[in-house]
Amino acid sequence: MRAGQSIGFIVAMVLCIFPPAAGLAQSSRYVFVSSDDAVQDTDAYLLTLLAHDPAAHLALSRDPTLRGLAERSRAALQTAYATCKQSTRCIADAMMLSEADVASAGDVLARLAAPGGPLNGVVRTQMRPSGLFQRHAALDDAALMRAAWIETAAGINRLYRIYALGERPRYGVDAISYMSEDTAFRNMVLTVLETAIDEAPTYTLYYQPWSRVGLDLLLVNQRDEMIRYEPLERGENRAAYAHAAKLDWTKFAYTAIVVPGEGTNDSERGLSAIGALRVRLAVRRYQQGLAPFLIVSGGHVHPTKTLYAEAIEMKKELMTKYHVPASAIIIDPYARHTTTNLRNATRLLFRAGAPLSRPVLVVTSQGQSASIENNAFRRRNDD
Repeated sequence: MRAGQSIGFIVAMVLCIFPPAAGLAQSSRYVFVSSDDAVQDTDAYLLTLLAHDPAAHLALSRDPTLRGLAERSRAALQTAYATCKQSTRCIADAMMLSEADVASAGDVLARLAAPGGPLNGVVRTQMRPSGLFQRHAALDDAALMRAAWIETAAGINRLYRIYALGERPRYGVDAISYMSEDTAFRNMVLTVLETAIDEAPTYTLYYQPWSRVGLDLLLVNQRDEMIRYEPLERGENRAAYAHAAKLDWTKFAYTAIVVPGEGTNDSERGLSAIGALRVRLAVRRYQQGLAPFLIVSGGHVHPTKTLYAEAIEMKKELMTKYHVPASAIIIDPYARHTTTNLRNATRLLFRAGAPLSRPVLVVTSQGQSASIENNAFRRRNDD
């Protein structure tokens, strides 16, 4: 909901749209693997895991199918740079993986991830306990690996379609920052290719030329918001997670009070007026002892490329005006729309060790409440 809509209605609703999946292997003590590419770690964690694990890395680099794919991808990089000087579409079409390549790579990964295979440890010790692949947790190890790869590949290819070709995303706030065929933008993309070509001798895995260029399209479009506050667990959310580790969740009606953010109007700075009112409503319920945490959720959204993250500004308001301690505030500074407000809140509670079978309370405005309660919203979260 945009600023200026009514906030005359207080929402106190139970949100259970993300029930625990079968095969849950929750581990709030899981330590995430990191690489020298924080954007990949956040947006394509499977790729980080495959590169990090020595047995997986060796098996992938030796597989003949994947070696052939790597050769084609490196050749596509050179071809795109040499022949696509006049067309951004030419670049994207050359670099994106085909459906056939995605499927054949998925078959290889599934075979290698079966019990006894060199990728099986990645599934059991990394993917399942991380919680990031929970949508596929009911699948066996091989099928989970295949599903995670296909999902990751679709995501990287989508980066090309949105941030090179200008395909409209589901939400306009996530759109490309330039005109796709503008000469200045195309030159930026060609610079991405130049950089990838220079790095190509260091690439050892089949996906690296393709994923490197795709992720760099986010950089070119200044869409790196997803890493600006990392690591959250050792930074902004450290006190809250320490508190969660000692918490008796059964003493509270709700695991958390979720407060979706609201972007500023062009004339506003810091916390928007609507955001301040939502915080005020949420504080009252926190003071009533309904939940141990407030989850404030919202990133750098409105206006486009604003300097202010809604969650950061709401946390400031909670601490300075209402004296809520940091140990009771979990921030999500990455959500860009209602869907990610609620999805990210669930992920943060998972990491905090909260029982996912218990409800959370969402406090917001009438317009956003109607959207959340609509069956279409539930279906959207199942997509």
